[in-house]
Amino acid sequence: MFRIVALSVLASSSLASVGCSTLAKQVYYGVRGASGKFYELNIVDPLRLATFRAVQFAPFENALGERVPAEVVAAVDEHVPEVLADSHLFFPDGKPLRIEGRIVHYTGKSGLIGALSSFLGGQECVSRVRLVDADTGELIGEAMCWGSVKSAVRQGPEEFGKGVGKGIAKWIEDRLPEDVVEQRREMNSDQSEQ
Repeated sequence: MFRIVALSVLASSSLASVGCSTLAKQVYYGVRGASGKFYELNIVDPLRLATFRAVQFAPFENALGERVPAEVVAAVDEHVPEVLADSHLFFPDGKPLRIEGRIVHYTGKSGLIGALSSFLGGQECVSRVRLVDADTGELIGEAMCWGSVKSAVRQGPEEFGKGVGKGIAKWIEDRLPEDVVEQRREMNSDQSEQ
């Protein structure tokens, strides 16, 4: 009998701790919003990348057709430039780098099903992204960049757009020389204060 009670207490305390852990994660993801990741397919030369001072965006293609809602494609096109602008890695003028993308994987859902999907493990929007010399059309680098939405409350097309943008910004920041990143952020913050 004692053994059954002990096992019951152990099981219920384990479930309670899992519940608390899940709740804590949901609060964290709710505050943080979508996250972004990347996996590089075509390695970027950091010194070559540093020669680009401005950035241009081509509308992302949708390789999955109707499986990706038009609002998600529009949100990616809207929020990727915003996230890159907030990263302070580029200037309004100078040699332009063009960002092109193609949505190749999407597991997003809306409503209650979307909230449950996010709660249980997350939803994703994955894009194959190319960095291209806007003047010559030369490929500079290529990566899979994706946005993950793990919040049950903060979801929707804009979160996927911001997540993909965060993945692209992280990729570019990781490939630019560290001193270039610091210098550009410093110059951009000086310009925004004026």
